[in-house]
Amino acid sequence: MRRSLLVSALAIVCGALTAHSQENPEDRPPDQVDLSSPEVVIPFQLVKGRPIVDVTLDGKGPFPFILDTGAGGTVIGADVADELQLPKVGETRIGDPIHPHGMVARTVRVGKVAIGGATFSPVVATAMDDPMLREHTSSRGVLGMPLFANVLLTVDYKKSEIRVTRGELPDANGKDVVPYKSIMGIRVPITVGVLELDADLDTGSPAALSLPDTYMDRLPLEGKPVEIGRARTVTSEFAVYAATLKGDVRIGGYRLENPSLRFNKLPIANIGGEVLGRFAITIDQKNRRIRFAPQEGEPHAGAASGGAAGR
Repeated sequence: MRRSLLVSALAIVCGALTAHSQENPEDRPPDQVDLSSPEVVIPFQLVKGRPIVDVTLDGKGPFPFILDTGAGGTVIGADVADELQLPKVGETRIGDPIHPHGMVARTVRVGKVAIGGATFSPVVATAMDDPMLREHTSSRGVLGMPLFANVLLTVDYKKSEIRVTRGELPDANGKDVVPYKSIMGIRVPITVGVLELDADLDTGSPAALSLPDTYMDRLPLEGKPVEIGRARTVTSEFAVYAATLKGDVRIGGYRLENPSLRFNKLPIANIGGEVLGRFAITIDQKNRRIRFAPQEGEPHAGAASGGAAGR
């Protein structure tokens, strides 16, 4: 089974994905997590729709990293790994959902990764050269979800902060707390019109809701999808289309009315920052639960949303 590692996106849609097998060490959580307080609060900057936090590696830095809930491991720019002389521990094959084994990259070991008052040690990461990261966000790497496997992680877009604490979420209720699958990242159940499907929850993408283009003929749309640009992954390039749904998207107990949708060649639906920005999201990886706390003014299901998402 392969797992999504990195979403390095163009402005219109999720972009470069890399993948790992579950046996690789960079998919594993760190042995130790130290928090300077019961709840560590870390500010982030939203750069082109992606949260960027300051990270130190073995006491060096800080370096700007994307916090990416769609990432199945941590990625460090190859130039940073070289600068810090991070020891190589192996190699892995990476790619995207279209070509999951398309490239070879080295894995490196970091003694301590620190984000504000949260320290994770040790961490095995993928060192790779991705010019899109620097070009579009000036980031030097990506923080993936295994880093936070043993803590609660909250991404609060309104306050521009992440919060790290210990504990667990209450049982899923299908409304504000929903279960998720981890076959490929954090995959939550959603309803698009009358279709029920799973979608990757992806702070590394700035887009709203992206679907495989096979759904273009299966959904009621206000007009024919229009090509709005092209997206590039580490191994592929493809067209991106947009159209407005005649109907609702439901995520847990929340409804998006007549949202703008994106369609592309990737085989997995994707919920990006334009939608996630409506919430503070808390991820409990130990129990595979996620909580959606709506920002002020965001409606529950059944209430009029007052506008389309992602336009």
